[in-house]
Amino acid sequence: MEEQYMSLITDYIDGTLTADREREFRQYVDEGHIVMEEVEAMKQMQGVISAAESPEPSEAMSEGFYTMLAEAKRKEKVKSPGFLDQLSQAFFSTVFGRMAFGISLLVIGVLAGMSFGGSNDGSQMLALTEKVAEMQQTMMFSMLEEESVTERLKGIQMSNELPRSNKKVTDALFMTLNNDESTNVRIAALQVLEGYADDPVIREGLINSITRQESPLMQVALAELMVELEEKKSIDQFRQLLESENTPDEVKTTLEESIGKIM
Repeated sequence: MEEQYMSLITDYIDGTLTADREREFRQYVDEGHIVMEEVEAMKQMQGVISAAESPEPSEAMSEGFYTMLAEAKRKEKVKSPGFLDQLSQAFFSTVFGRMAFGISLLVIGVLAGMSFGGSNDGSQMLALTEKVAEMQQTMMFSMLEEESVTERLKGIQMSNELPRSNKKVTDALFMTLNNDESTNVRIAALQVLEGYADDPVIREGLINSITRQESPLMQVALAELMVELEEKKSIDQFRQLLESENTPDEVKTTLEESIGKIM
């Protein structure tokens, strides 16, 4: 399928078609270049998968994901663009395009197995769900490495669809919380991790993150969270910020008030 059609399809599924592009989309449908039955099936499958509860991803996920991702990117830079590169760009130009492409391949495989393999339908669907969870996790990691703040925010959002007990996911969220250059992305990561704060390991990670934040907005957000959690272990961390010359006076006032509430 040509890139112009795939771009329109992924934008249609994403719900981001402008009025002009929607007219173009409808024209290609009328001319038979785009088959609406296939598009709607792809859209429906995306909705089903997004609504389904994902099981814990397999431990077979490589511990060296970031290393492999970096290596793959390095190799990609030295490759000359060809047909497969153009096809890849057509499919992976948007989040839903990437998801739809991968899920479509999985669905085709499962349906083929059901039709010709005589396997149990339940086990086939369970295998499909597990693979989708793995694919979502891999995509999340990849999106957190993107230069675009919007893509990284989408990666944070995608983490909500993964099991909260997944250490690889929470480690990636902490990496983002402590190192991302965008305060908005850090705030988004904090909001997700806040939902896991009943886990002692997560709570300890949040406490340790306090002195790693240079943004006043992040410092105040963590202070509010620690007050909500009544976390006395955070007091020493906030006192370090109070002693820092880099902490604005208005933030110091807020931190002092927070310490008083926690105590």
